Amino acid sequence: MDTTHPVYMELYYQMRKREDLRSQEEIMLIALKEWMMREYGQPTDRGYQWKDLFLPHGTRLRITHRRLCYFAQVESDLLMADGKITTPNAWAAEVCGMVRNAWRDIYIRRNYREPWTRASDLRAGAERRPGINRRRRARRSTD
Repeated sequence: MDTTHPVYMELYYQMRKREDLRSQEEIMLIALKEWMMREYGQPTDRGYQWKDLFLPHGTRLRITHRRLCYFAQVESDLLMADGKITTPNAWAAEVCGMVRNAWRDIYIRRNYREPWTRASDLRAGAERRPGINRRRRARRSTD
């Protein structure tokens, strides 16, 4: 590898500045692992749980209101919009100025290769998975 590339030089500078004793190769392996988890949808334990729907770290949310798009993002286990911690319902109400159905108005994109999908459609898919809503199904079977 060409270690004179500006990215390597910046890495070297930042490591020296912080007196980091790890090797550049070790740092690059950590960065590559995190990138692969984020981009290739590997299981992650970080994310935001919205009722039945799990949104992994890095998931983007979008609301379109009056022809303007507003975005939020899952960072670690928090939903962040405009630098503030929020919930999907509170964010939809803040953007639209009134109480809205967040499941209907929010679109979700888990990674850049996925299309934007309505939250209610993702929720419906989550309900079809085995193991979810077992209690509800068990109650219905005994009625």
